[in-house]
Amino acid sequence: MMRFNLMQSALKILVVVSLLLLGLYHLAFFIMPSVTIHNDSGQSIASAKVLLANSTLDFGAIPTGASNTIHYQLAQPDGSYRYHITLSNGTTLTASCGNISNNQINKRMLIKVKKGSHIICSESI
Repeated sequence: MMRFNLMQSALKILVVVSLLLLGLYHLAFFIMPSVTIHNDSGQSIASAKVLLANSTLDFGAIPTGASNTIHYQLAQPDGSYRYHITLSNGTTLTASCGNISNNQINKRMLIKVKKGSHIICSESI
C-alpha cells in the first residue's frame, strides 16, 4: 500500500512538472517578439530575409497564400526591420519598416507582400 502511494505521488509530481514546463515553453513564445511574412503576391516568394541590428531572420521560400513566423531575442539594439524579399519571377523587394527597441515584450511585426510588389508593414505591441 505504501509503495502504491509513493508511485502515485511521484506520478502527480511528474504531471505537475510537465505541465509547468509546457506552460513556460508557451509563455516564452508569448513574450518573445516575432516577425511574420505573409505572401499575398499571387506568386511564390523564392527567399525572404529580415535583417535586425545584430541578426538575420531567414524565412526561406514562402508559397502564395502562406505565412512564416520567426521569433527573435528580446535583447536588441535600436534599429529597424530591413527586409530583402525575392519573388519567383526574380523581382527583389528591399526596404525597411517599423522600429526595433530593446526588450519589446510580445511585439509582432507583420510584413504583407501584396500583388504588384506592394509591401504593407504593421506592428503591434
